[in-house]
Amino acid sequence: MADFISARNCDDVTTSVNSIVRTSMEKLAAIWEECGFGDTSIQQRCEAVKKHVQSLFDEMLEEEQENKNLIITMIENYLKEIADLSKDLNQEISVNGYENLPLCNVERILRCKVEEYRKIKQSRLHRLAELKSKEELLCNALGIQPHADFAHQVPSEQQLVEFELYIKKKIDEKERLMSVYQESKSAIVTIVSELKIVPVLEFEKLVLCEEDTAFRPTKENMAALKQLHMRLEQQLEDTKAEVTELREKLTQLWDRLHEDYNHRNIFLGAHRGYSADTLRALKDELKRCEELKCQNIKRFVEEIRRELECWWNKCSVGEEERLQFQPYSSDCFTEDLLELHELEVQKFQSYYEQNVVIFELVNQRQELWDKMLELENRANDPSRLFHNRGGQLLLEEKERKNIQKELPKVEKELMKHITIYEEQHKKQFMILGEPVIDIISKQWALHKENKEQEKKAKKFARDHVLNVESRLGSQLRSSKRKNVPVTPVHSAHKLQKMSGNDRTAASENNPHPVQQTVIPRNIFAELGTNSDSSAASNLTTYTDFQDHLEVLNQEVTCRSSVMPGRCLRERNTPTTTLPPRTKKTPQPRKTPMKPPRKVVAGQESSSKLPRMVQRTARGTPNSPMYQRGITTTPRLTTPRGKLPIII
Repeated sequence: MADFISARNCDDVTTSVNSIVRTSMEKLAAIWEECGFGDTSIQQRCEAVKKHVQSLFDEMLEEEQENKNLIITMIENYLKEIADLSKDLNQEISVNGYENLPLCNVERILRCKVEEYRKIKQSRLHRLAELKSKEELLCNALGIQPHADFAHQVPSEQQLVEFELYIKKKIDEKERLMSVYQESKSAIVTIVSELKIVPVLEFEKLVLCEEDTAFRPTKENMAALKQLHMRLEQQLEDTKAEVTELREKLTQLWDRLHEDYNHRNIFLGAHRGYSADTLRALKDELKRCEELKCQNIKRFVEEIRRELECWWNKCSVGEEERLQFQPYSSDCFTEDLLELHELEVQKFQSYYEQNVVIFELVNQRQELWDKMLELENRANDPSRLFHNRGGQLLLEEKERKNIQKELPKVEKELMKHITIYEEQHKKQFMILGEPVIDIISKQWALHKENKEQEKKAKKFARDHVLNVESRLGSQLRSSKRKNVPVTPVHSAHKLQKMSGNDRTAASENNPHPVQQTVIPRNIFAELGTNSDSSAASNLTTYTDFQDHLEVLNQEVTCRSSVMPGRCLRERNTPTTTLPPRTKKTPQPRKTPMKPPRKVVAGQESSSKLPRMVQRTARGTPNSPMYQRGITTTPRLTTPRGKLPIII
């Protein structure tokens, strides 16, 4: 189609050109004829016209050929540039399929393609230039070498992405280092302000005096910054330790010199902190006090000896270990003697502070142990059963259970800490010159032995009382006196006298005497058999006392005021008719006691007996009432006033 259009256009142009040439030649011929030129002249002019036309066409052809050649050259250049772009961009650019296209179309297509890839190349180079500019600043700030050189090639898209990530990491690294720098600078400024020192070195001036932007966070600068920070921190710690030590020494010297507190407060208030001026002032004051100390060395030694004694007592140092410190008994008061005492005080002060937990556990355990022994001693006193005001027995029982629970825990914790101490120091932990483990073992062994001795003593006394009661019963049955009731109180008085003599004799014959036990009057002696009486006399705790009351309640033999009234009435109802009693207003329940009984018929002869015996007379052991366990006394009542309990 395009060829057909081109051929038709050429034919049209040819026809037009022919028409133009014919018309122009006719006009020329007319002019030449009018001029009268001859045939030769006209022939020459026709040749000239022909040459002009031929020359015009030749020039036009030449020009068009040049245009064709230019297009071809441009196409070739585009192809070459495309090849270069493909190489620079590391990307294949297709130029196939243009063989059958006109040269102008090929040139236009290639031109568009070249322009497209030129833009891609320029964009990458522009991004590369920006990244390299950033890299240069970062490398200068961080003191590092630049990344790979892209001067002779256009980076690929992947390379640019990686380069951007690299730049971002370096930016983050710089920000991190600057953050570290600012933190270190802040800490350094604080230390310098606290120490009140002036920067001297160039680097110190750079850090403390210049702006943050002037600091380059290079590897060398960051190392120097860290070293400066550590050096100032160590200097501050050393200064603090020195100032603290000087203040402690100064306080000790002030205490020993009895320095006025007003002077102390003024001096310490004027020299606060840890600056060089404060350090210098403390040293000067310490020097002044040292000179005064030398003038009062004897008083100082005596005071530090009292302090040493206090630490010895805190650490429970034995007498043998104390005697090993011979300077304690020296009378030659010198600086060396004072220094030896100070070292000894520091030694035991440090020893106490390192083992304060053990000492606290030892004291806690000893307090529990003493309280346990105290409660056991109370439990062996039967008279406490008659003074149970405010629930004292119940409180003692709670305290006893608490001690039984806490004492093993404290001992276990103490043993754990002592084991750790002995493993670390390869020696035993001593209290008053004796290992703690041995002390505890001996205390428990002695406690167990005392318990066994108490059991033996109680058994011996109980057996002896039973034997004496048997003999007294026989004597009373064979007595000539009639109608004189023998009471358990009467027997108890005799038993105490007789048992005291018998125990004295037994102690003389026994190579291993036991502790004498005073046998108090048994409040249950009149209520049941001998087994009940002996059980009541062996009560040691409030719980035992309650259990015994419950047993007696079941057997209906208890006359205590804490028992039901029915039980007491049944137990105390006489078999004979008694004189009528006047009803009294019920009183609050208190510790029961027997009221004085009236003398009944047939007992006038007993009026000569002691008053205590008359109140408690029940009848002879051979009487039926005694055998049945029935008394002839009225039921127990509560006393009106606060009268003593007769045991």
